[in-house]
Amino acid sequence: MANRAIIAHERQPGWREERLGRVLDFFGVPWTSLEAGEWQSNHSSGDEEAVFGSIRVVASILKSSQLGSGPRAPVFYAYLDDERDACIRAIELLLTMGNCSLREPPAEKLPICISATLTELAGPMAGVRFSARLTADDPLLGLPGGGPNYEEIITAGKAPVFVRLQYGGASVFLCSSSRMVDIQEPVTRGFYDVKEHFCCAVPLVMFVRSEFREVAWKPQEHAACLIIDDPLLNLRYGFCDFPKLRDLMREHRFTTNIAFIPWNCRRTSSVGAQFFRNESHHFSVSIHGCDHTAGEFGASSVQFLHSTARLAQSRMRDHEQQTGIHHDPIMVFPQGVFSSICPGVLKYNGFLAAVNTEVVPVDTSNAQTRIGDAWDMAITSYSDFPIFTRRYAFHGLENFAFDLLLGKPCLIVAHHDAFRDSGTSLLHLIQEINSLNCSVRWRLLGEAVRRSCRRRTRRDTLELQMYASELTVNNETERPMNVEIRKKEMLKDAVCRISCEEGPVAWDFRTNQLVFTEKVPARSEKRFKVDYHEPTITNSPRRSFGFTLSVASRRFFSEFRDNCIAKSPLLTTVAQRMKSRLRSAT
Repeated sequence: MANRAIIAHERQPGWREERLGRVLDFFGVPWTSLEAGEWQSNHSSGDEEAVFGSIRVVASILKSSQLGSGPRAPVFYAYLDDERDACIRAIELLLTMGNCSLREPPAEKLPICISATLTELAGPMAGVRFSARLTADDPLLGLPGGGPNYEEIITAGKAPVFVRLQYGGASVFLCSSSRMVDIQEPVTRGFYDVKEHFCCAVPLVMFVRSEFREVAWKPQEHAACLIIDDPLLNLRYGFCDFPKLRDLMREHRFTTNIAFIPWNCRRTSSVGAQFFRNESHHFSVSIHGCDHTAGEFGASSVQFLHSTARLAQSRMRDHEQQTGIHHDPIMVFPQGVFSSICPGVLKYNGFLAAVNTEVVPVDTSNAQTRIGDAWDMAITSYSDFPIFTRRYAFHGLENFAFDLLLGKPCLIVAHHDAFRDSGTSLLHLIQEINSLNCSVRWRLLGEAVRRSCRRRTRRDTLELQMYASELTVNNETERPMNVEIRKKEMLKDAVCRISCEEGPVAWDFRTNQLVFTEKVPARSEKRFKVDYHEPTITNSPRRSFGFTLSVASRRFFSEFRDNCIAKSPLLTTVAQRMKSRLRSAT
């Protein structure tokens, strides 16, 4: 294992090396940039370091160096550059064999296979198989005969794209892509799909996670939860039979969150209330909008957003008081729609976090979501308020596995119709996730969010990056643990207090971060909470009778669709035809 990185380059770093440095910064890996010729004079046999560079640079270093095979021999991560012929010669040099080649991948999708044996390197992605379309910058390696001095890690269409070479006493991990992922690149679509950057991102992240696991940021745990949008809290809703779902959770070891629409706060049956109270260790409840109108949290009016957020909170408090069903102040945006100013409104109205499928606000001109934000534990680009990302089953196991490799919580979104086939497809996905090469902890959604943080050890202190307004820190050791917690915060005056179970916590403000230190006793947990000043908002918009009637109509028609039309093939066909005719008429 390495504790620092060297980015080796010719004359001066190129754009690939600049992007690589940003990736290392993202994972918290200390690094230095050196010209290839300087590495030998700066390297010591006692150094625990990993060297990054193009395959040409790495080959030149290894050719001119005398490396032993001891435990501290450096490890190398190499990638292609624009000089393909020279790259081929460098590969042949390291393999000590000729007839190597780089072949452009075909236009169609190729089956991708990640080694199931190199589990320490591949992490949660070990053994994952899927299909993806590669670019011309992701050539396939043509290596003769499978020599003894290299091992395939990832193949595409049976041709390697990521291999481990042995040269002397050094291990060289070679990625065949000449691209280098740019974590500052904007995300412009609804969700981040790792297949768009597979060859230039996955091998690199796997290597960094494995080689720098003692110094890089890591998750406190790999949390997971299934989220079902829209249902009323009764025993059945559409295809979803909640007692049967409870039995499935017990059998297959998972948890479920109900994204509950606050407008329905007076519509929970007494039988349903008793069921969900009794099953609170399997089911949790979050807040799904307010009225669940199209784009209600995509509004550009601060007054409207504050009014809507407060009404949602008020309705949920009333619901909890009437039914005894606890809820977490976590917002799930209806239809995934949110505006760039909305997260700030939720932050100052007591919300813990948001969970969403879409990663870009509806006002795209104000979008600030980058690849690095989508890779992070949660997106915090909008008023420093965390938006945790979730995925549909069609996103593919490869995306869930990559999220876990990054350390993100594994959040699955579904609707009642996911149980049309008794949940067979959904259960298959859950079983696949449970079989990944990591310890997945199925939590209630609130607990998954509260325990989501990045942590690393520095001397005798555990450093943590906090995301939600509450954080539960777990100390599994036999000794008290000193913790230093940092939370991104641009506005110092917005913070009211920080507290834990024992009372107020002293805090400081450094470089747009809240910083505070505490001690967590051995074999125990401690929860911290950041409170913000509530804003004073006047002239809240009034809701007209017409608006109230339209919301009621929308909810009743939606439930009729889910409980009646969806269950009748005939009515479903008629409804689809009417919908098509209405679209064509407009």
